[in-house]
Amino acid sequence: MYIFKQPRIGGEVNCHQDSTFLYTEPNAVAGLWFALEDATVDNGCLWAIQGGHHAGLKSRWVRNPAGGMKFINLSAKDWTMDRLVPLEVTKGTLIVLHGLLPHLSRQNTSPRSRHAYTLHVISGDVDYADDNWLQRSSDFPARGF
Repeated sequence: MYIFKQPRIGGEVNCHQDSTFLYTEPNAVAGLWFALEDATVDNGCLWAIQGGHHAGLKSRWVRNPAGGMKFINLSAKDWTMDRLVPLEVTKGTLIVLHGLLPHLSRQNTSPRSRHAYTLHVISGDVDYADDNWLQRSSDFPARGF
């Protein structure tokens, strides 16, 4: 995904875990977040909950058998938002995010843009859930390496 956070209008991304959307057994998801511009508190850098990946998966985004998508809550425990720390980085930096790490980005309140590129990687040796929202079509099956 190419993420455009434009000056003074780049919106907030709520706190989430990447494994909510890309569920595997066992968990084997990593997010790669490339800073294409400097990322600061003012222009909407990433924030993460220190040690939050140890608390387990909070919810899953799945295909609803009746159609559409839905969240399945796995834990009623709320995240400890007071443990959020900013991940301010310079252009060219790569941040690697554990699939269970709760993270967010806040609104861009600065006159500078903050662009980033993200990619999610999954081991080919794990089971990718059939009810994950994102599925390859049958004519383009997943391949293990």
